[in-house]
Amino acid sequence: MIAGFNRHPTSHMPNRSEQKPEDSLTAAPASPFSKLQFIGLDFDIGEQADWLSLILNSKPQTFEYFVTPNVYHVILLERDDEVASAYDDACWKICDSKVLSRLANFQKNNLRVYPGADIVQDLLADPKAQNLRFAVVGPDLSQIEILRNRYPGVALQYIPSGFMDRGAQDWEKVLTTTEACDADIYLICLSFPKQEFFAQDLKRRGSAAGIGLCVGASIDFLTDRQKRAPEWVRACGMEWAFRLLANPKRMWRRYLWDGPKIIWMFLKWRHKSASTMK
Repeated sequence: MIAGFNRHPTSHMPNRSEQKPEDSLTAAPASPFSKLQFIGLDFDIGEQADWLSLILNSKPQTFEYFVTPNVYHVILLERDDEVASAYDDACWKICDSKVLSRLANFQKNNLRVYPGADIVQDLLADPKAQNLRFAVVGPDLSQIEILRNRYPGVALQYIPSGFMDRGAQDWEKVLTTTEACDADIYLICLSFPKQEFFAQDLKRRGSAAGIGLCVGASIDFLTDRQKRAPEWVRACGMEWAFRLLANPKRMWRRYLWDGPKIIWMFLKWRHKSASTMK
């Protein structure tokens, strides 16, 4: 049995705004998940099948959300307190980067990569998804129609967002619309770190219940809006190079300027970890 959520009777139940993530978690004698601290971030480690089971079978009273850290996220977390706060409020952190995974291998650690695009594809393809309500925040309506045709048995509610800024009137409006849809699973497909801020605001407002997934361009990949790297390229850990070549104007700074900083961060973290163990 995996760690999940239960809906409790309403009597003697604290308000959603007063609940903590652990209040909703059902204690399990042997959880299939563990945590691994790596470059300053606590990654959640588990098998893909167990993550799918957790997401599809959980019924939280509060809103809890997943983040899917990659190299760029980890770099920005070190220098941006607002992004770090959004990550701190996330209930789960699943590695979305072969580069991070390979660096962890140098320490004989396994981060168990499960990219957000794969999570979304596996969720929508699972028969249990047909018994759940999904809300999709971010993509345009044409993409939702493609998904509805591809997964006809899955209830997908479209929540348009546009180019909104945190705290602006349209941001608040989309938050309210999302809360009102009463979905089981929320696919939050905004740019990083906007999607993490959106999930954090949903959680802190205390009106929504369900599981949120901050999964960026996953819907773009599923609907062919963006071309994803071939599987063999992903297996080699070179998806970043594929995306750079596909969109150099947008991606050059992320991959050629910011990206290499992860090597220095890793070496610094490893030195500090070794010093602590002495």
